[in-house]
Amino acid sequence: MAFPDHVDGVLVEEVAAMAGSRVMVAEDDPGLLEVLKVNLEQAGYDVVAARDGVDAYLSLEVARPDAVVLDLSLPRMSGFRLVKLLRRDARWKPVPVIVVTGFAFEEVEEIADEGIQGFLRKPFEPSDLVDTLELLLARGGVALVS
Repeated sequence: MAFPDHVDGVLVEEVAAMAGSRVMVAEDDPGLLEVLKVNLEQAGYDVVAARDGVDAYLSLEVARPDAVVLDLSLPRMSGFRLVKLLRRDARWKPVPVIVVTGFAFEEVEEIADEGIQGFLRKPFEPSDLVDTLELLLARGGVALVS
């Protein structure tokens, strides 16, 4: 029996490379943070959790994430500010950023100019985040805005 070399249009080697990718999730809602953490871990990601923007920023050097998922309404340092800091630092500029927020895209459209790669409006299914991460990490592309 031959094994497929593609899974849902992604090379098997690319899927294997995603396994163990480290994702930082910055979310101030402890319940949502736990749900996202559990779902991402079940999908094979190593998750670093932060409950505010300052903790997320200070954890970057040690965590060295392959992707960052963040809420825009974080305490101590907003997600808006965190995205700007990530994009102005050469070490973090290439790291994909996915914004998860209760705001409509039209309300925060200027954040797209800062170089985010994905946008999910709350509430969303955790599987949507997993799918978005898989797209970004496997293909290096820009995720669809939802």
